[in-house]
Amino acid sequence: MPTTRYLFFFFILIFFAAKSPDWMELRYPATYEAEQINKTFELIEFNDTIGNDSLFVLRNEDGLPHSYARNILTGVCIDGTCRLLNISLYWTVTGRYLGFRLPEGEFLSKTEHEPFQPKDYQQLHHLLADPFSRLANYQIEELVPKTDEEEVDGVTSATITGIKDFVVENAVYTTYTLWHIVHGLTQQQVENYTQQHLSTELLLKILSSPDQYDVQWGLKNITGKTVWTPALLDQLFSLVTSNNLTTAKQAIDAIPVDYLEEEASQLRLFSYFDQTTHFSRLRILNKLKQVAILSPSIEAQLASQLPTLNGSAVKAVLELFSAHQLYSAQNEKIVASLLEHDNRFIARKAFQFLDNQPETNKKLKRQLKKFESRLN
Repeated sequence: MPTTRYLFFFFILIFFAAKSPDWMELRYPATYEAEQINKTFELIEFNDTIGNDSLFVLRNEDGLPHSYARNILTGVCIDGTCRLLNISLYWTVTGRYLGFRLPEGEFLSKTEHEPFQPKDYQQLHHLLADPFSRLANYQIEELVPKTDEEEVDGVTSATITGIKDFVVENAVYTTYTLWHIVHGLTQQQVENYTQQHLSTELLLKILSSPDQYDVQWGLKNITGKTVWTPALLDQLFSLVTSNNLTTAKQAIDAIPVDYLEEEASQLRLFSYFDQTTHFSRLRILNKLKQVAILSPSIEAQLASQLPTLNGSAVKAVLELFSAHQLYSAQNEKIVASLLEHDNRFIARKAFQFLDNQPETNKKLKRQLKKFESRLN
């Protein structure tokens, strides 16, 4: 079987004729590398205007979904006539645009059926990969400005200003049609198929992807039915310190609370507290609010750090202590010292925490009364 190394590099554009290629394929890197690819197909009700219902599932050597393909046969109108668009589109296992392939002898065309040049194919490839294209905001009849002529052509007429940077020049309808196929109903079906076949092994490969979209897709699709293996947990924890804030947040949120009921697991998560961003620190503290019993070691470490933390971190720690009713004498002493803090926000949070304690000794009552008097 052919290897899939080609999935990780751009193919060189090969032209056997001066104006049109006999064969063309462009790909972005896939979610993960595979030793070999085996093609199967599924019959899917796409509910679109494309004339076939076959979704090709490309599987790796272990039978896991690796990527998807769909053969597209649809009309694109140029110069008042319609030409059949014959192309295969590819998606990664997470539904991300992967690339396209033209059958031998096929080519894409522009004004007056002028064939695409190599730079046009490269630009199209780039444009199709953009999930935030402005093309999402337009209907096909809005692509070109109206004229006095009875018929308006999407290729020979001027393109509306808002989408010029999102289409191949003189190939407005072709770009629009392909972009909406790539990011439309087929993409949804691709994601649905992966979700239905999301095994632990496949999820591990997705979370190990170098592409952040893939990783975040995997984190978003973790459910209560996910089977946690040591390897999968290791990969999840490795994402806690990601430089991508969204990835780090999703990773922390995805850690199963049942797993954190063990003190060793809590300590494992807390070991990242001093290694990660301020934003992720707050997520870790929020996650620890969900456990039944907080590790005494974590309580002691957080209490000792209170005088050095900024306002939002102090607030989060005190909320964590309140959630677990951690009103020890040691905690009380450290928090009471914050009543004299130069940062009035921190001082107020300390006051609120101490004032809500179920029991308050005489010395602390005097401190709280003194603090209140300064506020008046």
